[in-house]
This record gives sequence, structure tokens and C-alpha cells, in this order.
Amino acid sequence: MELTYTNESGEKLTLRQAKPFFLTKLDGAGSVRQTVNTFQAPQQDGAFFISSALDMRNITLEGTIVASSPDAAYERRKQFLRIFTPKQQGTLMYRNRQIACVVEEAGFTASGRERAPGFFVSLLCPSPFFEALAEVRAELARWTPLFHFVLEIPDGGIEFGSRQPSQIITVENPGDVSCGCRIVFRALGEVENPELMDVSTGEYVRLNTVLTAGEEIRVYTHFAGKRVVRVQSGEEVSVFSLLDTGSTFLQLSPGTTTLRYDAAAGKELLEVSLYYRPQYLGV
Repeated sequence: MELTYTNESGEKLTLRQAKPFFLTKLDGAGSVRQTVNTFQAPQQDGAFFISSALDMRNITLEGTIVASSPDAAYERRKQFLRIFTPKQQGTLMYRNRQIACVVEEAGFTASGRERAPGFFVSLLCPSPFFEALAEVRAELARWTPLFHFVLEIPDGGIEFGSRQPSQIITVENPGDVSCGCRIVFRALGEVENPELMDVSTGEYVRLNTVLTAGEEIRVYTHFAGKRVVRVQSGEEVSVFSLLDTGSTFLQLSPGTTTLRYDAAAGKELLEVSLYYRPQYLGV
């Protein structure tokens, strides 16, 4: 059992079943509670189900500082409290998955001058989902470079690149729940009204604009993080007004999702990339 906590400042602390921070108990990583909303009419047996939503996740850690002397234990204690500060948010990494959290409580069960003081940490996770460490990338429309060295040009010429022939791609979400994504529209030439559609539902994201060569627009569909931005000189500038009123912030359902890209004009000059992190109910 090993986990690593990283705060906003980039400071890390690893807890495992070994010194100096010996982890003895981890609770809350494998289960999460939900709130169920129901309605009961007068004299009705049981109730009508209305909706449900997962609660915030609470993860608790317990362990012991193992040191050679009371003074060494005291220095480890100060390091522990500095990293698990409630003044900063952090990320907990466990079994190749991560979750954003904030320290609700961190302290010790014994005097700071003892040789082996016990510690306790309570972490509150506003989003209950663990995420994959690495972002998954899917290319829907792109050019594959074929130019390489050593270069030899035959009489019939050579092909410098090939374009992916299909407008449709199947994206795999191995997670337990639907997740948002980052959609990147990149123009190699003039492209009018680019869009990305979920073939099974008919929902789409469409931009009412004309992209010029080299222009890039990103659409973020994450819950509580929805944005539409244009990349200019390496900086993101909000262009939410370009989003078509019928657009939906696409979510990738667990399993496979079939997507199709298109444009009113210039679709052969459009590159579309998708980035997402699968989410899990526990580890």
C-alpha cells in the first residue's frame, strides 16, 4: 500500500508501509455514498424515485512516523504539517489513479517530542471520481507525415503525407462514468463552421466561425469547467459566443462513443483532436 500526496506548491509526501511515514490505514478510496431524492404521495406505499447524485468523497489516512530519535521525529512532523496544509488544494495519487482534494484535518495523536508519533489526515474530495494519471488522446482528422531521411525522390515523385480517410472514429472510455473532454479544432487552411457530432445521439458541438490557416479553437466540456477558447500567441482567449446555440457539451459515455467531424466548407483542411481522462468510482 503506497500513496503520494502533492500540494499546490508541488511539494510531495509518500506514505507507505515503511519508514519514515508508515501508513497503517486508508479508508474511503473504495466506496462513495450518494444522495437519493424521492417523492411520496399521501397514503402511498414506498416512494417515487426522482434523482440521485454522488456525495463528496472523504478519504482518511492513519499511520506513524518512524524515526531514530525524538528530534528526528519532530522534524518529520514539521515536514508532514507543511505539506498537508489546509491552505492549499492537492492531489492524491494511489494505484495509478489520482483525485483532487483539500485537507480537512491533519494532526497527530501524540506529543510532538515522541519518537514515534501517530498521524491522522482527513481529505475532502469535491469530485468523488478518481482519474487516470495520463490524458488519453484521440485523433479524428489528421495528416500523417511520410517525409523522412535519407530522402530519395523517384521519377514518379513521393508522397509527403497522407490524410486519415474516414470522418468517423470510435473512442473508448474505460472508466466507470461519463467524462468531459477537450476538443481541439485546428485549421490548415480556411475552414467554415467546424463541428463534432456524437453519431448515436445526434448531439454536436459546432462553431459558427471561419478558421484561417494555423488557427486553433479548443472546446472544454468538463462539468463545472466548460469553456470555448481561441489560442493566440500561446494564450487562451474566450470565444464562447462562437458556439452554435444548438450545441451540447459532449460527454464520453463508458464504453465506446462514435464521433463524426464535419465542416460547412474546407473539412479536408480541418484537424480534430480529442483529449480526456477516464474517471472511476474507486480504486
